[in-house]
Amino acid sequence: MVLDLAFGKRVYDWLGEHEGFYKAIRWIACLGREQTLERLAIAAIGLKPGDTVLDLACGAGVNLPYLEDRVGPEGRILAVDYSEGMLNAARARAESRGWRNVEFVQADAARLVLASGSLDGAVCTFGLSAMPGERSALSRVAAALKADAKFVALDAKTFTGPASILNVFAGPLFKYTTNWDHKKDVIRVIREVFGEAEIVRFNSGCNFIAIAGPRRTAGS
Repeated sequence: MVLDLAFGKRVYDWLGEHEGFYKAIRWIACLGREQTLERLAIAAIGLKPGDTVLDLACGAGVNLPYLEDRVGPEGRILAVDYSEGMLNAARARAESRGWRNVEFVQADAARLVLASGSLDGAVCTFGLSAMPGERSALSRVAAALKADAKFVALDAKTFTGPASILNVFAGPLFKYTTNWDHKKDVIRVIREVFGEAEIVRFNSGCNFIAIAGPRRTAGS
């Protein structure tokens, strides 16, 4: 399946205006453990107060509270999403909390312009498997990471083992509600871009956190 950028934008614009449905989709995708997994993913970046972090495909801003706790008001959060509806929801979340250190950018992740060595860390939760051009997006993130900075992804795969019976329902559901491509090998692409990645699996393998460092250059 070739992911459709325009279709994905329409889907996420709609989800940005229907928070209850968005929460339900995340709950199903993580079998009710979405907040725990999101916290674990953010913690794995190793952020400290004053850091600059990228939230790629930030959605409705569910990661913002965890990122704020890590970087503090003196830090900077760059929240990027292609969907205007999602960014509106994320912006409203930040404004309601009085967070003034979040910069919101509407952009195609595959064409995102980032300054080299500008990021102390980056995260993408449930975005890589739903976006076209994920390899280009990851390459741009890798080039923007400082030395020893980490990129962390939280994403989903099809169910395995006894739970695989749910794939008949989950596959079409997530395809048409999140633009998810269940055939995409996100882990392979992360490893090809960054050179290596630690993978931690949850929920019988249907969820995973990938922890990667900056892309290695020849001779490094």
